[in-house]
Amino acid sequence: MLKSFWFYFFSIPVLFSLITFSIPINFVEDLINTPLFADAVQYCEDVVNDDPYITEYGTMQDQCVANFMGEPKIIGPLIFLFSLIGLLFLIPLIFYLIFYFIKK
Repeated sequence: MLKSFWFYFFSIPVLFSLITFSIPINFVEDLINTPLFADAVQYCEDVVNDDPYITEYGTMQDQCVANFMGEPKIIGPLIFLFSLIGLLFLIPLIFYLIFYFIKK
């Protein structure tokens, strides 16, 4: 069984998903250095700042600063999605193990 390609093909995604589910997502997001607010203000100084109700954040400059500071957090949902996809490999792994032990 340990020399079989299919065992590793099915078990590695399951193992990856179990590891990523056991690590808190905040821990992963804390490893990424957040940018400084002064850099965000300097980056967004050319953005129009007229209408205070144009976006959900307020002005266009507020949205620019939020995007620069990493407001759309995509890392957490991506890790969760890959973990769910990895758990889908659990069903074929169980079938593989059942057929392997029935054959043996």
